[in-house]
Amino acid sequence: MRRRSRLRERVTVVTFALVVVAGVVGVAFAAGYILGKLLL
Repeated sequence: MRRRSRLRERVTVVTFALVVVAGVVGVAFAAGYILGKLLL
């Protein structure tokens, strides 16, 4: 039981990290796209 909760905790942390990374990449990509549109 304890082992399962620990695994779930790790999965939650990894999922949260992936969401944060995806959000940062998305914002950076959008900013780069908008800057490119403005400059070009």
